[in-house]
Amino acid sequence: MMTLRNYLTVCALLSFVALGCSTESPTQSPRDAVTSDSVAKESSSAPAEAKKSAISLAPAGNDTPPLDGGRVQSVMPQGWKFLPRSSDYLFAAYFQEKGGVPRLVLRETEAGDLPMTDSAETAKPLAELVRKELPSSQESPLSVLNVGENWFVRYEKKMSFRSLPASGVFLVTVQGGKRFTLELLTYADKKEEFLPALYRFAADLKVETESSPSSAEVGADGEEADESQVDSSASQ
Repeated sequence: MMTLRNYLTVCALLSFVALGCSTESPTQSPRDAVTSDSVAKESSSAPAEAKKSAISLAPAGNDTPPLDGGRVQSVMPQGWKFLPRSSDYLFAAYFQEKGGVPRLVLRETEAGDLPMTDSAETAKPLAELVRKELPSSQESPLSVLNVGENWFVRYEKKMSFRSLPASGVFLVTVQGGKRFTLELLTYADKKEEFLPALYRFAADLKVETESSPSSAEVGADGEEADESQVDSSASQ
């Protein structure tokens, strides 16, 4: 027959074993989507040339019209539609609602003396300039991202659209003496869903680096997109 003392000894041993099992760490599930924080951590932990971020590309859709006199072209994500031409951007597309979000926009400006962005190293001057241009209230982690054959400086902004929280994800590159900014504007809770569309456009972006005979630009017909409802001044 078990004495009281033996019984208490056995209970103590069982408690110790149970306590030891409860200290095991749960297995962490992998993340499928890439955020600016995760990309920034990768950039700081290893050279950008040696490590590519695990990004997903949306299925390819239609080719864009020839842009900037035929010097620029890309491929739209499947299911996206052209927006009409505008002096505010080089190219734009929408997914469902012409005046709504998500929306892809490509803008072009002069690059000045910035070098061509064809590696993590050559992206550094562009990243420093972008950092200076961002208002202090809209600072976000900058990272250098390799998508397809192209290199970009990536950052985000908190925005609003129709009084709802929205996200702006920006990819900036210098090609052919021009600075190109590719933007994804979407509701904040849909950002991860539409990032592959942004990366598809970025991966297929092609810019002629030397002067060549230009073809006529082709624009889509229709009303201009509603830009007036987009507010990028929301505080971080």
